[in-house]
Amino acid sequence: MMRFRKVTFALAAGLLLQPIMLYAQQPVAPTFLGAVNDIRTIAIAAGTLVAGMVGLIGLGRTAYKLSQGDNDSMTSLIFAIVGIVLGFLANTFIT
Repeated sequence: MMRFRKVTFALAAGLLLQPIMLYAQQPVAPTFLGAVNDIRTIAIAAGTLVAGMVGLIGLGRTAYKLSQGDNDSMTSLIFAIVGIVLGFLANTFIT
């Protein structure tokens, strides 16, 4: 008899808690998903900007060294290309 009461109580408690369990399955704040997308968009834009700036500075430095006849100009060109490639690779990993 005691076991029947425990099972009945558990069943009644489960039926009473069913609406609460259904609410737990709904998304609490869908605006968080929008915020995550906004942050991701900002990070992508910042990564693109940084990669572009590194590339422009490196290419400008290469042009200056070439105009001055410096032997180290190709190293500067390689650094610029590597900076651009690494910046855009990092940018693609964000998405």
